[in-house]
Amino acid sequence: MTRILTFGAFDLLHYGHLRLLARVRAMGEHLIVGLATDDIIMAGGKPKPYYSHAIRREMLLHTRHVDAVLTLDGPIDGTGRVKIIRQKIDMVRRHQITLVAMGQDWEGEYEFLTPWCDVVYIERTPGISSTTLRNTLGGGYAPLDTGPGADGDRWRDRAAGRETSESG
Repeated sequence: MTRILTFGAFDLLHYGHLRLLARVRAMGEHLIVGLATDDIIMAGGKPKPYYSHAIRREMLLHTRHVDAVLTLDGPIDGTGRVKIIRQKIDMVRRHQITLVAMGQDWEGEYEFLTPWCDVVYIERTPGISSTTLRNTLGGGYAPLDTGPGADGDRWRDRAAGRETSESG
């Protein structure tokens, strides 16, 4: 059985992500995503994710491509583009991963995993990225806190145009 692992933030989940996940899943029987926490994303110099880790995890699990989502939370021990090394090696070993697949924009960055598994780089979908979406929105969005403990029902009501009282 080919067990595949990919890593990412998957913020503003879009059709480029879905195409990547579909192509990666077609390479094997079991796809696991190592999903970066909000703190890890921001520690890498990126803006706070629009969706919380819990919501991004839920969205990935709702796709037909992803079998499991693991939390990538550090510690930060890399000095290059890849900020977390040891935890990724541990994930590969613990989950008996045979293939790590990353977008081509990471080409050459994951070779440190080759003692334990194969590594491939997948062509990106042209014209789409979370950064492009953020820039198109003009940065005029506020990250949503719709994870556990947040008032997600009230947010969904407002988004659907239904008025809600602040008291419940």
